[in-house]
Amino acid sequence: MYLLKKALWMVVPVMLVAGACKQDEENVAPTDDNEAITTATLTLTNKATPTEVVTATIENLNTSADFSKATLNLKANTTYSGVVSLYDKTKTPTLNATEEIKEKANEHLFVYTYTATTGAASALAVTITDKDTNPAPGPYPIGLTTTMTTGAAGTGKLKVVLRHQPNVKNGTPAPGSSDLDTDFPVVIQ
Repeated sequence: MYLLKKALWMVVPVMLVAGACKQDEENVAPTDDNEAITTATLTLTNKATPTEVVTATIENLNTSADFSKATLNLKANTTYSGVVSLYDKTKTPTLNATEEIKEKANEHLFVYTYTATTGAASALAVTITDKDTNPAPGPYPIGLTTTMTTGAAGTGKLKVVLRHQPNVKNGTPAPGSSDLDTDFPVVIQ
């Protein structure tokens, strides 16, 4: 009986240490959570007339989105330089999520898809102009900066999706999950 009690007293501390080690091991792995984004802004600058700047913003993406300032009013047959800016306004001070995406460019891909309501389906073409530093077969596009070219007048929507692709980015939208998925109304005149 004495030996059994002594053995139990030795087993309990070993179990506690082993349990603590296991818990520590579980917490060591870093997490690659999706970015928290409450506000998305597209800023387009007319390449021929740089003083003409179009800005569209969608607020409250995490709750009931506010599209009151979201419409992109663009000129027909015009080329724009585009920049997307993302923020998390639930943080104090506001977190500039764009900076985090720049830092983790090898894990992110913006996907821009224009769908016409009226006019030609080709009324808005988007070309991503920035690339990450992924090794071959990369680098791959990021999409923080773009060139947007309009055609004839029409209306539609520009879907902007930010794909979060840690360790799986391959230049296509398929792998990963979405940090952002929203539509900007487009009017081309």
